[in-house]
Amino acid sequence: MGSRCQRKTLTRGQSQTGCGLTQKNFCVGLRKVSVNPRAHQKWAIDPVTTESRKAGQNGSDLSDHYTPTSLLKDTRNIPEYITGYVDGEGCFTVTFNQKVKAKLGWEIRPSFSVSQNEDRRQVLDIIREYFGCGYIRRDYADKTVKFEVRDHNDLMNRIIPHFERFSLLSRKQKDFELFKKICGITDRKSHLTKDGFIEILDLAYQMNGSGKRRRAKKEIIKLLQ
Repeated sequence: MGSRCQRKTLTRGQSQTGCGLTQKNFCVGLRKVSVNPRAHQKWAIDPVTTESRKAGQNGSDLSDHYTPTSLLKDTRNIPEYITGYVDGEGCFTVTFNQKVKAKLGWEIRPSFSVSQNEDRRQVLDIIREYFGCGYIRRDYADKTVKFEVRDHNDLMNRIIPHFERFSLLSRKQKDFELFKKICGITDRKSHLTKDGFIEILDLAYQMNGSGKRRRAKKEIIKLLQ
């Protein structure tokens, strides 16, 4: 069997996460886990399923589901967990919509989102509570619920700093780097110039390689005012 990992007493040594959650590390079984220093030291069910502790054979009893607040208090490394979850279910997107009042006739809309089935919505509640911004809405196109952040200041000050510190492991990291550059261009107001807009367009069309765009890049450039 593997080596035994003894439980250690928490010390005052702390590390600060990108979104203000203070953490301490200790050993549980054979795993090293980070926790909120104000957390209750107790075992938690896996938040991926958010299944009831007391669910019957048919799984119909959902009365004992964890709430976001109670889950944040459990012995888990929430920032790393959220990054891993986004690696599988999240998306960095930049859309382009024609708008008469926009300076160049086009509106640029960067957004960060995470989708999940409605019966697992609590994970999205946890993510929203962690970032302290965004909203959760129904997505009738694929019958899911979606956590989404579109506000520019929230993207710059909350979403981007988190993923700078807790990097994604899949190809989605490349999408994030492109997304970060686009948000930086809009932050400098360079998107209001034709050259800046085209730069964003070039970057955006490198993102989400498996997705489809309604308009070709050349078509959008041709319609610029």
